[in-house]
Amino acid sequence: MRANAIYCTRKCKNGASEKRRGRDDAARYQAERERRLAYAIAYAKANPHVGQAARNRRKAWKRDAGVFAFSGREWRRLCVRQRGECFYCKERADLTMDHVIPLSKGGRHSIGNVIPACISCNSSKSDAFLAVWKMRRQRG
Repeated sequence: MRANAIYCTRKCKNGASEKRRGRDDAARYQAERERRLAYAIAYAKANPHVGQAARNRRKAWKRDAGVFAFSGREWRRLCVRQRGECFYCKERADLTMDHVIPLSKGGRHSIGNVIPACISCNSSKSDAFLAVWKMRRQRG
């Protein structure tokens, strides 16, 4: 870091610039949604090995993370206990399995480490710990 620098890193500088611009990424995405989806589908068809490699990495993580098999019945019971709502935002939506402690960070694939989450929350959380993800959401 330079002594006369205003921001600690390039990332901080870019973040401040984005806030000043007030850019609405959600609106921009909606405007470009169809084009992006068409591109993603074409890319997946042209490069099937990319998706397969990602699936293989995830399977390996699950294998190495210590898989404790749980049944579909247990998963459904967990979703019913949650009343069909996302654990994080409490909205009713299609629920996906989210690992509280991510597999990539040493979490296990077991019923005690999964919770029902909507696709939006699960995707935004990605492989972050719950506390880190909540802090990121609060900052905006």
